[in-house]
Amino acid sequence: MVYCGLDVAMVSSYLHVSDEKGKRLVSGPVATESGALRQRLGRFVPEGLKVAIEAGNQTAWLHEALSEMGAEVTVVNPTRVKLIAESRRKTDKIDAKLLCELLRLDGLPCPVHMPCRRARELRGLLAARRKLISARTKLCNVVRGVLRQEGIRLPARGLSTHAGWDRLIVRRYSHVHLQPILRSYYLSFQALTVSLKDLDAELARYEREDTRATRLKTMPGVVDSTH
Repeated sequence: MVYCGLDVAMVSSYLHVSDEKGKRLVSGPVATESGALRQRLGRFVPEGLKVAIEAGNQTAWLHEALSEMGAEVTVVNPTRVKLIAESRRKTDKIDAKLLCELLRLDGLPCPVHMPCRRARELRGLLAARRKLISARTKLCNVVRGVLRQEGIRLPARGLSTHAGWDRLIVRRYSHVHLQPILRSYYLSFQALTVSLKDLDAELARYEREDTRATRLKTMPGVVDSTH
């Protein structure tokens, strides 16, 4: 069995590889790219390669790339790895070696759960949808603020529909700057709404293909988004 600790960074990471007795086999920087990792670690896979990495914003694709290569990957919460978190001499080289040693000695904390690719895809779609909704809400709040400064108050859902925006744009204002502002923001509102509809259609496709969603819709209070 061969053990590897990988300290991940954006462009260049650092790896430390040792055998079952703790003898260093290789160490040094490596480009944070699947091809470079395969080139440096692929030769150890036939012997049984275990890799430890800390959870971060590149964990998902790294876990996938290393697993497809044939390695057994352990993802750990960095705050739970006390030797690394409390070390005063914190460097990429030291962190990679400590990860390797803790992995070899079975001293790492419980691994972080890594969702499958389909689950990550669904999470990505949901996160993107939330951000689009947030962006559209912020845009509407800006328009409300602009109108409020001119003494114009809108009803609660005055900007939630295209009809509401149309009524605002054709309205006559004593301040000529309001109409071009409203037209500009309306274009952004329309673009965000189209993007939301596209994501909703993609999410509906996931829903139709997932048997769990069908079962959930049999529960009282669960709304069927496809209708």
